[in-house]
Amino acid sequence: MMLRLRDHPKPSSVSARSFDGKVAGYAAALLVVLPFLVLYIDGPASNFILSVQSDWGLRVANAITAMGYGLADAAIAGILLVIGLKAGKPREALAGRLGLFAVIVSSLSGQILKNLFCRSRPLTEKSGEFFSEFPCLGKGAGFISFPSGHTVTAFALAFVLARAYPRYAVLFYGLAVLVALSRVYLAKHFPSDVVAGAAVGIMAGWIVCRFAAFSLVHGRT
Repeated sequence: MMLRLRDHPKPSSVSARSFDGKVAGYAAALLVVLPFLVLYIDGPASNFILSVQSDWGLRVANAITAMGYGLADAAIAGILLVIGLKAGKPREALAGRLGLFAVIVSSLSGQILKNLFCRSRPLTEKSGEFFSEFPCLGKGAGFISFPSGHTVTAFALAFVLARAYPRYAVLFYGLAVLVALSRVYLAKHFPSDVVAGAAVGIMAGWIVCRFAAFSLVHGRT
């Protein structure tokens, strides 16, 4: 029997969607603290990071940050989709499909916002300034700091995977947090950039799952 969101959901499905709603609420709350981060945290935090960077730390951060590349996240979702289709596992197939959608939607959203806000990255001449070269489309990666694209896609995929496998939600979000921290440690982004990226990614994942009318918990439509 086909199960849609409008049918009577099972308790586990209700619990999962309730958790999703809380996560989406937390994402909205993150946006509220952005002005405070921009005004009081970004500058001191960036200076502190530069003072504690080390060769081994940079190597570790570079390895972690690779998990946030859009193509890497798309590959993870694609592999999950193929496994689900080949092995006849509906939940894996749906998780992979929605993961791909979430990565695409979040990547596009992140790029649009980057080119709207035109924020200069750390270590650039106008470090931290918004609208520094507006419109910044085609003017180089130094002017698209806000939000962090790696963080956006990492959290979008984490949301979908956490929806499919609630038991491992802490692991998925934990890896996404590590990606965000790696971007700050590498001096590629300010704290507010990754916080905004987390919020955008989570909201992108929530939108994809909400409007796809899929039950990831049970792997059926």
